[in-house]
Amino acid sequence: MTGQTNKGSGPLVPASDRQVVDEWLARITAVVGWDAAEDSPEACRTAAEAAEELSAYLWMLRASRRRTA
Repeated sequence: MTGQTNKGSGPLVPASDRQVVDEWLARITAVVGWDAAEDSPEACRTAAEAAEELSAYLWMLRASRRRTA
């Protein structure tokens, strides 16, 4: 993957959102991570939903940072 790196302007994810982002990442990595322990259809659906939510959040975050840049 390519992209810009965080140029020292603070954390990419605000502290107020960190818990929910960590939850999305945990749901995704449970299915596709190096030590993936889940492979049920429900776990895959949950991971896909988390990926969609994380993607939407990151696009929103990107848009808000562009407006303030």
